[in-house]
Amino acid sequence: MPILAQTVADQMRFALDAEGSDHYRDDLDIIPAINASQRWIVSVINAALGRNKFGEEIFRDLTKARVFQASDDSRVGLNIFPNEVWTILAVFPKPVTGNTGGTASTPSGKNEAIYRGDLYHIRGIGKSADRLSVEQWENNRGNPFAAGYDGAVFCEELQDYAYLDPIDHNWNDDEVDSKDEIEIRPAIPQELVTIVYVKKPTPIAALSENIEFPDEIFQMIFNKALQYIAYKQGDQTNIFSVTNADIQTLISTIT
Repeated sequence: MPILAQTVADQMRFALDAEGSDHYRDDLDIIPAINASQRWIVSVINAALGRNKFGEEIFRDLTKARVFQASDDSRVGLNIFPNEVWTILAVFPKPVTGNTGGTASTPSGKNEAIYRGDLYHIRGIGKSADRLSVEQWENNRGNPFAAGYDGAVFCEELQDYAYLDPIDHNWNDDEVDSKDEIEIRPAIPQELVTIVYVKKPTPIAALSENIEFPDEIFQMIFNKALQYIAYKQGDQTNIFSVTNADIQTLISTIT
């Protein structure tokens, strides 16, 4: 369940002994502090992701499973996702899908992947694609026992898929928008693929909105937002130092 921003704001005003006053404004103080705390949490999680320290439950309010149609090059660009992508959790080639009743996008060319908003993911085919590094991607190409093998197979059921982390393959560096794409192998040109990803949390614009993190993160958001307020008002000894100690304790409990 996401966190209601108003609840965080109310607890911040209580901690600041500012209930019922207009000393701290929503637009100039509270909302910027909450959004700054979200950005800080993203940076903490990014650092922990490289060490596999976070469970997927941290992302449950941000996790999406969406269906795409790969390009002729067996690639899917991050620029066609319905949300800004934070990190990719899983890739399921050739999934079983259902119809949402929506309308499919139209590709601009054979080398363009499309987002299939007319489809939803039901299940995979019993195997997900392994994520490979650039070195593994090339080394596995001719290895029939490795994921991402790109050669003749005697039994398709024994074939394991792999995907390469997003890379900008576009030769034109003058374009404003880079085209980061993931690539799936064995190739699935013009075929469906479900990508499970974490969207970046949306900054709040009003306290009536939800913060897109689960309840377990509430105390960390509250403490960090309160610390930003304390820093802004020049309090480096009381609220600032107390919340800093609390934050370090909280980080150690979830990483």
